[in-house]
Amino acid sequence: MFDLKPLNRPRVSVVTPVLNEVESLRGLHRDLDGLLGDSLLEFIIVHSPRSSAETRETCRTLAELDPRVRVIEQRENPGVGRAFREGYAIATGDPILSVDSDGEMEADAVPQMLTKMIEGNHALVVGSRWAPGGGFVGYSRLKKPLNWMFQQLFRLLFHTKIHDLTYGFKLTRAAIVRAIKWEATLHEIGCETTLKPIRLGVSVAEVPTTWTARAEGRSSNRFSSNFRYVKTAIHILFQGVKFTEIFDCSRSRVDNLVPGPERSAFPGRPAFEPNAAESNHHVEISHGSGS
Repeated sequence: MFDLKPLNRPRVSVVTPVLNEVESLRGLHRDLDGLLGDSLLEFIIVHSPRSSAETRETCRTLAELDPRVRVIEQRENPGVGRAFREGYAIATGDPILSVDSDGEMEADAVPQMLTKMIEGNHALVVGSRWAPGGGFVGYSRLKKPLNWMFQQLFRLLFHTKIHDLTYGFKLTRAAIVRAIKWEATLHEIGCETTLKPIRLGVSVAEVPTTWTARAEGRSSNRFSSNFRYVKTAIHILFQGVKFTEIFDCSRSRVDNLVPGPERSAFPGRPAFEPNAAESNHHVEISHGSGS
């Protein structure tokens, strides 16, 4: 079991990928600044090399106005999963908020997610569209029933009561983010970052949230990409979870993260290995100066 100390003084690192979002990115920063206040440690923007000039300028402006804003250009592209992984690699806070910048995720749910994490000392709190009180606005009529079927299948396979296992909106304790080797490259990062912690048996909770269709730009998540979620889930179920040496996580410490009596529940647990791809060698394009 992950030995997580109580989160008495949360210092939230926000990680958000950006392609061609402008107004929704500004809105996300404004909303989280107001909702989290002093608990917001840093707002990490990972923008694609393919981002528009307007998007890049928006990122630079936010960094100039707010010293907590950190901007890096995605090194491995394309892929929102890669963007999140590069953001995780430089995050210094605890917990870490994974959120899209397209306006589809409900920022108002974040304080409730944080409260839930603190009160229950949970390792992970997911925003759940399928939990009572959650929902969808403007979601595809074809994708919604498929999404529901995926959720039921994953809940059965992973023996969990969590209703939404594929959504990328979540708060995760930093120790979890730094210890697990993330492998997703595209939108399947949403299920990987939920299913791997569940696979390890950590404490997971959920908060109802509403998904709302973006008002700006176009989604890069093609319909066919949704079946990558199934492939990812099956891989995690049968191959287990790999760990990483990021942030000097020692071999003995990682061994202590997994409960002794339950180790047999993880057949074929891979050997401890470094994740060189997520080294902390990013060059920040902009870091707020507070001017």
